Amino acid sequence: MDLATVDIRHLDADDWATFRDIRLRALADAPYAFGSTLSTARHHTEPRWREMLATRTQFLATTDDVGIGTVGLVPEADESGLISMWVAPEARGTGVADLLVLTAVDHAVAAGHHRIRLDVTEGNRAAERLYHRHGFRRTGIRSTVAPDDPRTEFEMLLIL
Repeated sequence: MDLATVDIRHLDADDWATFRDIRLRALADAPYAFGSTLSTARHHTEPRWREMLATRTQFLATTDDVGIGTVGLVPEADESGLISMWVAPEARGTGVADLLVLTAVDHAVAAGHHRIRLDVTEGNRAAERLYHRHGFRRTGIRSTVAPDDPRTEFEMLLIL
């Protein structure tokens, strides 16, 4: 894949169906990487998808108008939380993930944020390597993914 053909755009509430489609693909492909589940996401209504896009900044990577990746940022005071990072299997190892992370970092800087935090599910070494490449470091904070999901995740932080 030629990165020159990759377009990254911001999704707004009117892009809810596009976000729904890429999110469902992500949850089906990599359930181990997310705190939410495919079965729950399938039941979200249009207003719920719109609400998610209204409370975050979500980017979509495409090539030839086909979604190949996504990343989101949730503002939290003077920092951002990086969420919903996913790249389609056919685009992995091409630099798309790096483009998405750099887009998120640039957006956080432009928003005046001083830190970006994220959580990585234990064992997701590819994600940890990606974030580490961009300056994120483990903070030592560990938790479970959710009250009903005992998987362990660890926090990573980037100081901007």
